[in-house]
Amino acid sequence: MRVSWPPKVYSECISFLPIETMRTMRDSDVLEPGNSPQPRNEPAPVAPVAPSTAPAEVHAGSEPAAERPPPESAGNGQAASAASSNSNGEVAGATPDGAGGPRPSRSERRNHRRSRFDRDRERPERGDRPERAERPERGNQQLNRAGMSDVGDGENIEPQQQAPLNQRFTIPADAPTSLNAVRRMSAYQLVELAEKIGIQEGVARARKQDVTFSILKVLTRTPEGIDGEGVVEILQDGFGFLRAFDSSYLAGPDDIYISPSQIRRFNLRTGDFVTGKIRSPKDGERYVALLKVNEINGEPLEASKNKALFENLTPLFPREAFRLERGNGSSEDITGRIMDMISPVGKGQRGLIVSPPKAGKTMLLQNVAQAIVHNHPEVHLIILLIDERPEEVTEMQRSVRAEVISSTFDEPAARHVQVAEMVIERAKRLVEHKKDVVILLDSITRLARAYNTVVPASGKVLTGGVDANALQRPKRFFGAARKAEEGGSLTILATALVETGSKMDEVIYEEFKGTGNMEVHMDRRIAEKRVYPALNINRSGTRREELLIDAERLQKIWILRKLLHPMDELAAMEFMLDKMKNTKSNDEFFQFMKRGG
Repeated sequence: MRVSWPPKVYSECISFLPIETMRTMRDSDVLEPGNSPQPRNEPAPVAPVAPSTAPAEVHAGSEPAAERPPPESAGNGQAASAASSNSNGEVAGATPDGAGGPRPSRSERRNHRRSRFDRDRERPERGDRPERAERPERGNQQLNRAGMSDVGDGENIEPQQQAPLNQRFTIPADAPTSLNAVRRMSAYQLVELAEKIGIQEGVARARKQDVTFSILKVLTRTPEGIDGEGVVEILQDGFGFLRAFDSSYLAGPDDIYISPSQIRRFNLRTGDFVTGKIRSPKDGERYVALLKVNEINGEPLEASKNKALFENLTPLFPREAFRLERGNGSSEDITGRIMDMISPVGKGQRGLIVSPPKAGKTMLLQNVAQAIVHNHPEVHLIILLIDERPEEVTEMQRSVRAEVISSTFDEPAARHVQVAEMVIERAKRLVEHKKDVVILLDSITRLARAYNTVVPASGKVLTGGVDANALQRPKRFFGAARKAEEGGSLTILATALVETGSKMDEVIYEEFKGTGNMEVHMDRRIAEKRVYPALNINRSGTRREELLIDAERLQKIWILRKLLHPMDELAAMEFMLDKMKNTKSNDEFFQFMKRGG
């Protein structure tokens, strides 16, 4: 059944059709100019009379578009369309002279489409057109979420020619040539260097990292360039940054951007220490970018390939002990000497220092760190301070020559978690390179509190308000300590708080109590009498200590423990301190005890 449409409805319907659809329907003979069916019970319209000034021949069957009736819907399901007129009044599909002459044959239309396709194919690309050569160069049109362009950063290429240095800048002869040297300068030294160079904007009353970035934008444009280094942190978007030790891996404007192509090319992972050449930021970019990679984790690029993953290493019991005794006879050395006897620390140890508040746990960690630096300089020592006081962080940085990473109590819990994740990934990468790493964590209780704050709520809450999933990631951190059979070790000594009056702290300690293979207990009653170190000798010890101590000395230690066991904790500690003050080493102490002293 054929249905006729009113002219007004038909013209409104075809106005929504795309031009390509109308052309396709016309070429496939669905739309025939001048052959539209007439509506029922209506006389055929009469062709208008042409003006006398320009007579035109009107062919039979050709009608103006405005007078053409709407077509009926075809019974075979084909869509109907009408011919559209151009600005000159010519009907689409008509002959070029404007008259509705005979349509070109199908072969002619096919040849016309082929020739038009060939012209479009031979047309030059947009960038090769001569009219585009005169246009000014545009900035980076596509930047990622970091505000950086990945063009040109995929290969390890030689440093390209930087943009010319502004004439108003003057580079002094003693200007630093590495980013690390710039970061180690104080705030006053950075401002003085900026004034020498001629930087005036963004220096006065600005943060240290902002001043560093302003200086880098100038130094990276010099012919010599500047070297950069840092620890890789890969974000969820695929790109990453080189974070600095000095700022405790805190994100800042002086970080070095790494493109996703560089990360894939060199198989970089979070925690890798990368050094290389950096370039100045391009127009629209917000960071300096890594241009050339020189070393990864202190080794050439070839040596960094085919490294075993940390998760694939075989864990073993510690078999080589750290020597905490320095042998100088000082009062600070007594802490290390006592720990060598009652709770020796091996390479790959997972130790827990259980301490109430104000018992001297921070000083204990400081003495252990100084002993490791003195006796084992080949060991990579990292001190991680979570939720600590700023003055203690400064004291630790100035007293111990180690990598001190901190997140003070005035920073959010997400910052504590980010610092801890960076430190443990950094340690894993070093162990993969068969190095011995020691992490001194203060404290794992506050780290677990931070994870409990940031972890998504699971709906299952343990005693004290601890989420059921909150302790999974702190356990993964603490459980990473191990001795690898393939080489390398990761030792973690973490402090756990007890007797704080918080039920959450007790739950956290109970969860970690059985995970370590070494424990040192500190007593508040001993510390209140100002007896340091305030160690509870009877409760402290190491699992499988026979693997760390030779049989002869182990026998002497057992005899000493039998002697101290009946005594009170305070009396036992005072007895040990009184006898050890008369000797400079543990060997002299055992000789003194053998003679009946």
